[in-house]
Amino acid sequence: MILNEEQLLLRNTVADFLNKEAPIEALRMLRDKADAPAWEPELWRGLCELGAPAAAQPEEQGGLGFGAMGMGAIMIEVGRRLSASPLLSSAIFAQAVIRECGSAQQIGQLLPDLLSGDAVATVACQEGTHFEAETIRCFRENNQLTGCKNLVIDAASADYLLVTALDRQGHLCIGRIASDAPGVAITPRQLMDGRQYGSVSFTNATVEEWLEGEQVVSGFARALDETTVMLSAEMLGGSRELLERTVAYLQEREQFDVKIGTFQALQHRLAQAYCQLELAAASVYAAMNALDSAADNLAQYASRAKTLTGDIYQHLSNEAVQMHGGMGVTDEMDIGLFLKRSRVCNQLLGDSAYHKDRFATLRGC
Repeated sequence: MILNEEQLLLRNTVADFLNKEAPIEALRMLRDKADAPAWEPELWRGLCELGAPAAAQPEEQGGLGFGAMGMGAIMIEVGRRLSASPLLSSAIFAQAVIRECGSAQQIGQLLPDLLSGDAVATVACQEGTHFEAETIRCFRENNQLTGCKNLVIDAASADYLLVTALDRQGHLCIGRIASDAPGVAITPRQLMDGRQYGSVSFTNATVEEWLEGEQVVSGFARALDETTVMLSAEMLGGSRELLERTVAYLQEREQFDVKIGTFQALQHRLAQAYCQLELAAASVYAAMNALDSAADNLAQYASRAKTLTGDIYQHLSNEAVQMHGGMGVTDEMDIGLFLKRSRVCNQLLGDSAYHKDRFATLRGC
């Protein structure tokens, strides 16, 4: 991953900030609070002051112009610390949907508040227990929305939702609706990774405005791919942290007066995992470059990155737990938190099986 001087400075600045304000212990404190907020407001304000939500957006559109490489570098650092924030839901997914699917007027009205962090939005697109982008049962009747969405990231804490639906003609459209609007019922859920998600039902809910037109189908597909790439970057960061922590532990832990890191069987297992991790990293960097260069085959890059990072994140979390012994799954050990995050990340926006099938289909197999 080759970053220019400005991107490198951004990554290091965000990394230093997260080390101070959002170490892994902060996730436990957030998770165990009685009201269980989705993120700490002070952390989000700090990230906004650093310009993190606007990192990828071009300067002429009110952003910082660091591109996908810059935002991806931030997400890698977020993944290494399991930091909870609306970066993925609002600064990446919602921004991408508005930018790719909205009219010029809607972009001008909605995007600035997301870039500054003054508003937080999330995208509701999954229906059912597993992600299937093609399955949409939410329907639009005039200006009202009816249906259900599942696994909506930060649903209860967002100011508004961007909801995929079909109109009477079967055309894809996206409704912008306040999270507390009449007819909207959000059931918040904290999953095993300690993060907040929600199931949302819409019963004749009046939509504030619609993102519609010929650009919506291709635009939403691109927004999904962009978000998938950035989620893969977070998963890559978590995988790297797992490997480094496990190697450090093997160099310290002794069994029968011998460092267990000297055991060849363990060395081979981690060497194989390292090779798998580097392959996944190359796929993520290639996908970021495809985003920055507006490649036509972005979907292939995104599915390949999600598949490889999903596989290695799960594999390394398993290996890390085993090599830390039985205490690896206890709450006192950070390793168990990475394992839980890996399981949830693998399901978000499609698991490895989904993306393997998608990649093969895109390649004509």
